[in-house]
Amino acid sequence: MNPGRFLSTLNLVFVIIGYQFATSLLIPIYGGDIEGATRVVTIPYRLFTIALATAVIIQSISKYGASIRQNRSTWLLTVFWTMLLFRLFYDLEVRTDFFLLPGEMFRVWLYALLLCLYSGLSVAYSYRDVDLKLAFRLTALALSVTLTLSLINNPLLLAASEEIAKRMDGNAALTTIAFGQLGITAIIIGGCMIVTERNLLIRFVLPAFLIVIGTLISLRSGSRGPLLCLISIIVFTTITRTRKLSNGILLSLLFTGLVVIFYQGILAIIARIAPVLVERLLYSASNEERALLLQEAWEAFLNNPVLGDRFAIIHADGKFIYSHNMLLDALMGTGIIGGTVFAAMYISSIIDSYKIAKHDLSFLWIVLILIQHITAGMTSSAFYLKPVITALIIFVSLSSVEKMEEETETDKNET
Repeated sequence: MNPGRFLSTLNLVFVIIGYQFATSLLIPIYGGDIEGATRVVTIPYRLFTIALATAVIIQSISKYGASIRQNRSTWLLTVFWTMLLFRLFYDLEVRTDFFLLPGEMFRVWLYALLLCLYSGLSVAYSYRDVDLKLAFRLTALALSVTLTLSLINNPLLLAASEEIAKRMDGNAALTTIAFGQLGITAIIIGGCMIVTERNLLIRFVLPAFLIVIGTLISLRSGSRGPLLCLISIIVFTTITRTRKLSNGILLSLLFTGLVVIFYQGILAIIARIAPVLVERLLYSASNEERALLLQEAWEAFLNNPVLGDRFAIIHADGKFIYSHNMLLDALMGTGIIGGTVFAAMYISSIIDSYKIAKHDLSFLWIVLILIQHITAGMTSSAFYLKPVITALIIFVSLSSVEKMEEETETDKNET
């Protein structure tokens, strides 16, 4: 394989699963104190990914030139990021009516500029050179290693349900929420392997492992967001794989209705595997905490509904927290104008995802991962802390344009 093509593929894979893979592999080996182990693994990993993105950008510019292709989704993404950067600069560097710790400020700029925008830029330049089949298999391999190490390092994952008294994480750097989402990604990859692969081992044995362990992890992480993500990817897959859009929508509504009707029975089944998750769904005080965050973010939006009030909820100790809803974050930070752009960007990206998944099954896995993270953003994390969303919006949207143009050209040649 051409080295440039391999680097472009590896760059995309690292955006999707690299950090989870690296921390699961290296933190247990390093040992020592948790904070030190996390720092020793994370810093070299970030430097490596930045160097990889730089190499990809340089080789792509030399091949295709410096101009970047745009479509509706990426144009909306560019507009929203521009508005968000103005907000971040004003809040972090100009305002004096609240205080943020230097470490918190550094974290925001690190994620926004290097991890989100720079990695997204590398994907914008290199998307044409990504070997999608290789990317799929490398992602599956990294997931398999990560899940295996998680089982080894977290023996309680396989314990009886009555022994489970707390939420499960992956390691010192892989939180319960991220761990649960990793399980959903494993389910996506396993399911797509069954559909697209022909090799017996790859088609059945590995997918069975990914789906079973992914389900176990997503439940025992105790996070509620992964359940919503699972429902959204089932609905999206149903809509894209049925011949008529109307039939797909009807089947999706039927599935959603069955989930609502048999909600209590589903909870009873989940309780046998992950009682902590059921408790959090029904009785957890965190439900009230989330409601308070949403209320505070909404009030901040109302303070300046046109342009927004602040990028996050600022605490008196100099730390910040997001509202756990990216749309509300967009409204709070950039007002109704930015919120509208953000919503339009998500809708446009979902339309692009539908188009390319409908026409080319090989894109289904990466489209579903994008849908997963878009859904997850409605219950957790912040847009500027989630590099995978920016990168996958760019990849899926530009690949969709490329694919549609190829089909149009083919149709012209045939006629």
